[in-house]
Amino acid sequence: MRHEDPMDLTPQERAAFDALPREAEPSRLLEERTVQALRERGMLGGRRAESRRWSGPIVAAAVAASIALFVSGLAVGQWLGTRTIATSVAEANHQTAMQAAAAVQRAGSAYVTALATLVQLADSSDASSVEQGREAALAALYAAVGELVLLAPDDPVSVSVRELLEPRIQTEGTGQPEIRNVVWF
Repeated sequence: MRHEDPMDLTPQERAAFDALPREAEPSRLLEERTVQALRERGMLGGRRAESRRWSGPIVAAAVAASIALFVSGLAVGQWLGTRTIATSVAEANHQTAMQAAAAVQRAGSAYVTALATLVQLADSSDASSVEQGREAALAALYAAVGELVLLAPDDPVSVSVRELLEPRIQTEGTGQPEIRNVVWF
């Protein structure tokens, strides 16, 4: 695209003008002088090369901060992990305790049902089998009361029942007369 110049150029001027390069790369010296002049007038900030250099105290502070951040991350992670494990163990223990309580309930119900059946069969002609069932029921009751006392040693009812059963269990195997305790309420 050619621009029309209002002034007419002579052919020599036109040839000299056309001989000029269309694009010229400024020299490195010109660029540096321009940047320096802009800095002196306050139009440009400090030198880039100087702003990228870190001094010793800055590097030391950055390293110390990164180590502190890393250690605090480890501590928080350990604390959260421990809390999660403690919660899981507590839930598992609660679940296990609930399962044990349900098992005690089922076993107690089965024990009472078996004793009720034994009572109904007490009038039968097989007295030795009924006696054997009675002894097994007393042994199971004594073992259960012993565990109950271990579970709640300050419970006066379970301790009293155990004290009532102890002489009976001890004398049954020896053939000595039975000692009966009377508990007055």
